[in-house]
Amino acid sequence: MLQWTDKFETGHALIDSQHKMLVNYVNRLEGLSRITNPSRQEVEFCIQLIGFMETYITVHFAQEENCMESHNCPAQHDNKKAHHDFLQFFRKFKMRFDSEGCRPDIMTELHATCSSWIQQHILKIDRQLKPCLSRSSTSS
Repeated sequence: MLQWTDKFETGHALIDSQHKMLVNYVNRLEGLSRITNPSRQEVEFCIQLIGFMETYITVHFAQEENCMESHNCPAQHDNKKAHHDFLQFFRKFKMRFDSEGCRPDIMTELHATCSSWIQQHILKIDRQLKPCLSRSSTSS
């Protein structure tokens, strides 16, 4: 289970709230990845989760990329590449999910990838936004 702490904060309220929402969904996904015979309600949640992820990828990635660009964040190019790579993973995952359903191994893969992504991406790339926001607020 991922625990949100201030070490994940970028200093941008919207981005941080979106990251927190992602952490909450990924934590719920952890429980689903252990269920071998999901109920109808659990399958419906899996479908809802996949829909959330699709929207999150589209909306959050664009907002974060625009924010980094507007604040001249040095990580903006690494961020775009990482977002592109995650999108490629998710597209492959979604095709597999659509054909095989809410199977434990599929959900475990999504959970493991998202957990690692959150920890690696936010801590190594997104957090580079924080000093850029501080610079922008002191120069205005």
